[in-house]
Amino acid sequence: MHGLRAAVIALTCLGALLASPGAAVAGNDGFAGTAYTFYPLPPGAPTRPLLPLMHTAGSRWERLDFPWSQLEPAPGQWSWMAQDALVQDVRQAGLDILGILLWTPTWAAEGACNLYSYQQLAELRRPPLSLRFQILPSPQSVTLAPCATRPPRGLSEAWDDWSEADGDPANYWGRFAYELAIRYRGQIRHWEVWNEPDLTWFWSGSPAEYARLLQVAYQAIKSACPECRVLFGGVAFYANPDFYRQAFTAIANDPTAPQHNYFFDALGLHLYSRPSSIVDVTNVVRADMRQRLSVERPIWLTETGVPVWDDFSVHPSASPYIWSARQAEAASFVLQSFANARLMGIERYIFFRAHDDWCDKNGNGSCADDGPYAGMHEMYGLVRDNLSARPAYAAYQLATQYLISPTWVSYWNYTGGGRRVSFWGTPRGKVSVLWNTQPTPTTVVYPLVVPTATLIAQDGYAQVITPDAGGNYALLLPGATANNGLSNADYIIGGRTYLLIEHDADSPIAQLLEVTPTGVVTFTVRWAGADATSGVWRYDVQHRAPPESAWTAWLTRTPATAAVLRAPQPGARCFRVRAWDRTGQLSDWTPAQCATPQVSLQLTVSAVFGDQNRNGIQDQDETTVASWLRLRNAQGLEVVSPTLGSQWGVSLTLPLGDYRLEAWPQEGAWLPALREIGLWSTTGGWNEAIALLPKQGEVFIPLAQR
Repeated sequence: MHGLRAAVIALTCLGALLASPGAAVAGNDGFAGTAYTFYPLPPGAPTRPLLPLMHTAGSRWERLDFPWSQLEPAPGQWSWMAQDALVQDVRQAGLDILGILLWTPTWAAEGACNLYSYQQLAELRRPPLSLRFQILPSPQSVTLAPCATRPPRGLSEAWDDWSEADGDPANYWGRFAYELAIRYRGQIRHWEVWNEPDLTWFWSGSPAEYARLLQVAYQAIKSACPECRVLFGGVAFYANPDFYRQAFTAIANDPTAPQHNYFFDALGLHLYSRPSSIVDVTNVVRADMRQRLSVERPIWLTETGVPVWDDFSVHPSASPYIWSARQAEAASFVLQSFANARLMGIERYIFFRAHDDWCDKNGNGSCADDGPYAGMHEMYGLVRDNLSARPAYAAYQLATQYLISPTWVSYWNYTGGGRRVSFWGTPRGKVSVLWNTQPTPTTVVYPLVVPTATLIAQDGYAQVITPDAGGNYALLLPGATANNGLSNADYIIGGRTYLLIEHDADSPIAQLLEVTPTGVVTFTVRWAGADATSGVWRYDVQHRAPPESAWTAWLTRTPATAAVLRAPQPGARCFRVRAWDRTGQLSDWTPAQCATPQVSLQLTVSAVFGDQNRNGIQDQDETTVASWLRLRNAQGLEVVSPTLGSQWGVSLTLPLGDYRLEAWPQEGAWLPALREIGLWSTTGGWNEAIALLPKQGEVFIPLAQR
């Protein structure tokens, strides 16, 4: 590390935590959202102050429930007013909605229903089944209807069988999904089918019954709203990882599944407290999709977060417990989970939750309250219930401001525990997220591609930094402190987290210099590029057959500036290239350049004769016939000057393709002759006599047709 000491920056003293939300995030790409942002505060108030507060943080999604048991409390009796107002408020706040279909009304449930006892809840929520329910609610706060988790009656019927007149049950679930989707078409385009069906607290049916629930909902929603997308309900994963696998198998066994997109457009996943699980579990779920369904669908992180334990302003007697974190550690979680989610190609990220909804709403020191005073027994909020911001709010705002619209995301794990996730080509340039996964501080070396950069700590404090003489940064990353995992040595969240921004908003320029055929399927291609800020780094090169076939990737992020392509088939080939600069900015694709391989042809017409007896052979008594000899390409254009005579010999160099040799006799007694010549090899030769057939009366019958 000699020579780097002058560049080592101690990153532990950048200032106090932010006390209030900063300026609104601009230029957001819509990746992130929050859950339960719609709450009126205080309970029962006419306003929803969390909506503008979360929009200011950069949230662009709200995930909210559409409880069937409330919307259709009796068969055919719909109660939409409250939900209509809620949807209107959320949409007016600038948030898209992910709606959750769940909770079976008692009148529609299949099988026996029992209210959960406190002991049953304790069993359901015992660690490690759920990372969110380590502290149990009181029995009085369990307000679900007795049948809410049961499969609906008539689920096996066709999705649109809504009548019992045929002697079997109606599929009321199908009707509910259809009515919901059609009512909010144009306002809501994303629907999640149930919440955490792999937890019996939410779904007491089997995996196969959930698969059927999903199948019916998918068909009903698509019928009402073809442009809508349907999500496999948010999977808690760790509680019962075999649940979604068995549901996949049930879907795969349905012969109609392929024609219905396997009944889901994306899968919701719920991962808490450990940012690295986003990488690990996403890989597992994708592999299971491929194995059991032979397809891969996008994954949405529809819940992620970590409860804080050290906010004594909310919970004066709090103490640490498993899977919980300090407030500063929760801010680190936001940036680390966000970075890992984008690295894994997660399509949407929804943080649980906007505020605590803390259970002691009346301030009497007890969380045993019921009714409007019931609430959460853990503190997940980006803000407290009094709307004051936690450190996680500032971190969320940094993520939605800087970790957006990348052209590419990569990672690097350093020896010693350092981790870097780099967002290339963002509107601000290359942005890297850095943290330490181990408890011992570690120094990581970062190569510079621009003269100076900006370092931002997770609480929003920034400074301009410069490299050492060798062009590197050396960053001292504090150790991890969040050891409320399965043991004291299990650090579930990395240490204090930083953004390193290499500013570069300028795009490079690419040029396609040469496209030269060197054979019937080989092409030599050369290209170049230029960039004034960070310099050209790599290139992408694509090719296709003209005129409008799809572009095929040939070289991806290659440092080369020349290569030889062996095309999949003979013929013309078009190329285009784009450049990457060293911060990940992309040039536009160059205009396509096309080239066609050439072939040498020796064309010989030994004789043109009148074939009186139609045997194709020039007999002794059959004479030559003077004719106009023409050679045309596939477009009907002449490729060589016509010749009048009964013989022809010419050497040509022509593009690959199909051609037609024509003989037009001067004498009126003979029909013209047409010959097809396909030139698809490196050299070509054609040497034949052309037999002209006699006319039969006044009927024109060509000897050959193209």
